[in-house]
Amino acid sequence: MAGKYLKDKAYEMIREKIVNCELAPGSVLNESELIEEIGASRTPIREALNKLEQENLVTIIPKKCIIVRGITIDDIAEVFDARAVIEPQVLLQYADRISLRFLEDYQERCRTTEDTQELIHLDEEFHEMLYQVCDNKYLREVMRMVEGVDHRNRVYKSNEERVHEGISEHLDIVERMLAKDYEGASKCLFNHIKSAKNYAMKKYIG
Repeated sequence: MAGKYLKDKAYEMIREKIVNCELAPGSVLNESELIEEIGASRTPIREALNKLEQENLVTIIPKKCIIVRGITIDDIAEVFDARAVIEPQVLLQYADRISLRFLEDYQERCRTTEDTQELIHLDEEFHEMLYQVCDNKYLREVMRMVEGVDHRNRVYKSNEERVHEGISEHLDIVERMLAKDYEGASKCLFNHIKSAKNYAMKKYIG
């Protein structure tokens, strides 16, 4: 149990630093420094790094180094395409588990919040809510991986310019959910993700 705890602790600590870009894309990780910082032996650190490699967050070059994966235009496109497949279907299957109180409160906060950073948090909160309501462990694992890469992309290249448009799209989705028009909400969510992809692709290419 102690070994699993240390592996999980190492994984969460390193992952958080990567997805928040505290460990920048392309930077080299020092295994000895990670061991000292996290307070774990080499084995749980390596197990954590192996898991992060499976999530495409690091690249391990045996006997040489561990590199935080860079962010490529292909990564961005594939993450949005994965979200466009998964999230609308999750909404269709699990939307009736989301409380009306949450949706009404979320709707009100979207309408009254003006601070850009708070609006960005509201954007992420909606998608996180979808991940949380899904109780399929396999889907949740895939969604967590996708969410980590997507969050890192947002931190690395801020989406401040699109946030108001995105929140307006969220309000359309929530309005349909409150009316129990889950088919319509799912289609709106698909279009929302596609619009976000188009914005992100133009920003990176530019």
